[in-house]
Amino acid sequence: MPVSFSVRRRAVAALLLPFALIVAASAQNMSFSLQPARSVPPWLYQSSIYELWVNAFSKEGNLRGAIPGLKHIADLGANIVYLGPIAKRTANPDGSPYSIADYNAIDPQAGTAQDLRDFVSAAHKLHLKVMLDIVYYHTAPDNIMMKENPSFYVKTRDGQIARGFWPQPLPDYSNPKVRKYLVDSLVHWARDFGIDGFRCDVGGGVPESFWIQARQALDQVNPQIVMLSESDRPDDQLRAFDINYNFQGYLALMKVMRDGAPAIDIRKSWEQMRATFPEGARFIHYDDNHDWPRAVMQLGRRGAYLAQVLDFTLDGVPFIYNGQEVNDAHATPWRKLVPIRWSDPANPADEKSIEETEAAYKRLFAMRNSQPALTTGSLIWIDNTEPASVLSFIRKKGNTRILVILNLSNRDVHVTVNLPVMDYWAVQNLLGPGKTWFSLYSGRVSADLKAYGYVVGRQILLAPLQLQDH
Repeated sequence: MPVSFSVRRRAVAALLLPFALIVAASAQNMSFSLQPARSVPPWLYQSSIYELWVNAFSKEGNLRGAIPGLKHIADLGANIVYLGPIAKRTANPDGSPYSIADYNAIDPQAGTAQDLRDFVSAAHKLHLKVMLDIVYYHTAPDNIMMKENPSFYVKTRDGQIARGFWPQPLPDYSNPKVRKYLVDSLVHWARDFGIDGFRCDVGGGVPESFWIQARQALDQVNPQIVMLSESDRPDDQLRAFDINYNFQGYLALMKVMRDGAPAIDIRKSWEQMRATFPEGARFIHYDDNHDWPRAVMQLGRRGAYLAQVLDFTLDGVPFIYNGQEVNDAHATPWRKLVPIRWSDPANPADEKSIEETEAAYKRLFAMRNSQPALTTGSLIWIDNTEPASVLSFIRKKGNTRILVILNLSNRDVHVTVNLPVMDYWAVQNLLGPGKTWFSLYSGRVSADLKAYGYVVGRQILLAPLQLQDH
């Protein structure tokens, strides 16, 4: 099923808004990279996010039906469940779930208030945190504010309701009553339902000052609330947000793996983001979500998995979209019920592939959850002889070094990495059994990688020489 034009337009607009803000910031010579990002709870560095789309996650297509599947997410190894929008949406049968009619009510298709409470309770028992998707850039045309508080909207010069990109009515953030109404809504979900965080749709389209106000109010309820901005606005993490989307990283990844751009462009994108954002800023790394065609359709099974190996070894917060761990290829259903095919016992070949893919994802989560160098370690880029195809870097923490070499192309390559083979004569593989041994003749680390092949291994230090007493 192809992704609809409206979905593509949402994704493109979400990219354009923060990009425009970055350009504006650069024009004003605003150097956010010289300032530190706000501090966050230590557990956030060990976190990973699983996006759950209610219409697809279970055969029931609602919150109640999703509860049994929370164990699957916990067993996989994720620790934050991000729920796609469940607030009451527009009455328009063709309307997007991002067209919100009531910020303080649950859409009947998703379930009831008790269903959400039970969902959150079940998640917490499994040590999962729950993040809600909120939409404050625009409202539905039939949002209850339109009747009750028409002054809450931006007006055009001729007195009409102003509309944004999609186009939907724009709340007026210059009005203190609008700010209080929306902040109170966030507090309601956090206080009354135990929600642990918010993914803020088109966060860069809403004034930063509002998010700072919201953060201050939420801190009174739970100072460990997680705020994820769907934006790459550089000042987000100074006072309001904990994590940002890495839009440019996603685009660079697709240009490399889908369109044939040189692999080193991903490194350049990373370096640009680090030069733009506050020191220590955190980003999600993803190759699949509800706004884009499924990664397995764009990159193939092996390519999609390799992209996740990259996401799980970069510094930041890895992110997967429900069904990605079983190679689900269905486009995101806006309103229809399109359950993910979690198993296929009638087809032994596909069933085996599903089981193997899920096991591979569990290894990814287990690797990251067990290696502090991948969560709180530094990232050091390493040059190699095949920059058009191969990325290479080290994750380092203390005396631990994890070498990552990824062939992002669909052809076999022989690559030499600019590391002395005397220091990296072999690595202990972290995503499979045994060791990877490197060539001795070059003086540098050299490896033969199959198409979409990789090496992710912990450095094996030479044992110190034991001197004998005479």
